[in-house]
Amino acid sequence: MEVGNIFRHLLVHNEAFVKNTEETKFLAYATHQNPYITLLTCADSRVQGEILGRDIFNKVFIIRNAGNQFAVNRGSIEYSLFVLNTPVMLVLGHTDCGAVKFATHACITQSKEIMNLAKSFDKLMKTDYSLLTHEIKSEMLPLTIPIERGISDLRKIQNEMKELAYLSQINVDYQIEKTLKYYGDRVKENKLTIIGGVYDFVGAYSKQLGRVLITNINGIINPIDLQNNARNIIKRMPNYDEKSEGYKVVSGLIDEKVTRITV
Repeated sequence: MEVGNIFRHLLVHNEAFVKNTEETKFLAYATHQNPYITLLTCADSRVQGEILGRDIFNKVFIIRNAGNQFAVNRGSIEYSLFVLNTPVMLVLGHTDCGAVKFATHACITQSKEIMNLAKSFDKLMKTDYSLLTHEIKSEMLPLTIPIERGISDLRKIQNEMKELAYLSQINVDYQIEKTLKYYGDRVKENKLTIIGGVYDFVGAYSKQLGRVLITNINGIINPIDLQNNARNIIKRMPNYDEKSEGYKVVSGLIDEKVTRITV
């Protein structure tokens, strides 16, 4: 898009937002905020807050960087957890992640032992990363640590789309592992629930595009335990009733969306 149209888009769409939003909404939170979710996600433009609901105003404290890395924005995370006291932290990766692709490319090209994996990464291996600046590489290279953990499992998948989704899933696990190292006490005290997920807009998990799949809860990744944990969380709802229609709907969604790519 040409810069003139971009600038016009900025002005016109913001004005539409202003006219379609009641003034009282802004005034109610003009001097304070009380979000209930700390969202650590990737800076990728395809990942938008609307996937958690059309209106996330004063609900989601969003922290973004390449590859949804915990260490890059620890100060912002602690502000949200300790000052704003958000009870839920969502670490959200996504399919077709550029940062994960870079780290995967780096792992494969640096290890002769896994060069045979390049056959299932034909598109990725043709990508030229030589023009990336030192600063870009420095920010994304730490992702090789979690990616190396999952690389050996890829021989069992042999599908580039699913392989990259699996590595994004492994990265989310790693970031939650790091998070639990510092905030595990809050989890044990039921002050914080850390949820991991992968936003799937390519169909790596199912034919339903745009779903957020829940792949980790407080470090739990075993599929059966993961679903049981999800149901236990739902039971904490006020007026919880397993016979209600609402519970049946949520239970069905847990069956479909609380899942992992396993090898």
